Amino acid sequence: SVEQMVEKGPKPNYMSEKGYLCFESFADANKKCNPLTIRAVFDAMSTGDNVDPSIAQRKLDEFRSDPSAFKNSLQKQKLAGFSSIAFLLFLLGPIVAETCIEAASFGWFPEWPGGANLPWSLLIGPGFWTIPEYWI
Repeated sequence: SVEQMVEKGPKPNYMSEKGYLCFESFADANKKCNPLTIRAVFDAMSTGDNVDPSIAQRKLDEFRSDPSAFKNSLQKQKLAGFSSIAFLLFLLGPIVAETCIEAASFGWFPEWPGGANLPWSLLIGPGFWTIPEYWI
């Protein structure tokens, strides 16, 4: 059971010390299984390295009774993880890109007339093709 995994398994982090099932405990309890399968089953229960024991037990029971539930849960967890990364990049991307482009324009071609209207001036007047004329 999951409670035995939590009790007997290693406790490498704070959450596992507080009673959560961590991946290391789950892998330790299933040493004779394929490591890729162990990771896939754990990922179907959680998006991180820790999962609440009651949720883990409920999910494992559900996977035993309905194999298609495993596939659906794994896809749902992976979609949640990938979409959170994509959303973070969506939020940070323009800020970082504009800062880098602006810094590069002021450092490498400060007299270029498009520096005030970045990033649009790369595409619409004067255009990125005029940068070599102002290169330091």
